Amino acid sequence: MVERSLYPRMVGAVLALISMFNAGYLQLSRMKMSDLVCPVGGGCETVQISPWSTIPPGSGIPISLIGLLGSTLLFVLLLRALQTDSLGPLPLPPTLLLISSIGVCFSLYLTVVQLFVIQAVCFWCALSALLELGMLGAIVLDWRAWRRGRGAIQTGHIAGATPRARS
Repeated sequence: MVERSLYPRMVGAVLALISMFNAGYLQLSRMKMSDLVCPVGGGCETVQISPWSTIPPGSGIPISLIGLLGSTLLFVLLLRALQTDSLGPLPLPPTLLLISSIGVCFSLYLTVVQLFVIQAVCFWCALSALLELGMLGAIVLDWRAWRRGRGAIQTGHIAGATPRARS
């Protein structure tokens, strides 16, 4: 068996946990259970009350709720990935890569909307985008190590490993 470092998965899990708290704070403020404090600038409230803070714009699912659910999903899968490489028949590294890539693309879209449509930037939203980017970086590192290990097993370059039949 190929030994890989679990550090990228640990870093990803910590970033996902921070992202959960961040999205949870935004969701609580959206539900009026907490005041929204913007530590830098003043665009947080502008972004939160804009029609673009829901999908579809104007009336729909709050983006903060989507962020909370996505961060929670990544957190749970990353914790599982600390124990195993698969969830049933589903290999976790490519699954994490797919989910995190979708999150980064969504964050990029939301950043463009903030800058060019709403014309205000929310500190917490920018933090969310940076956390998502950090998670993607950690997940890419883990995915690359996983791919190298799989390739070594398939070609028989690991002592005691049986090469898999190629289809």
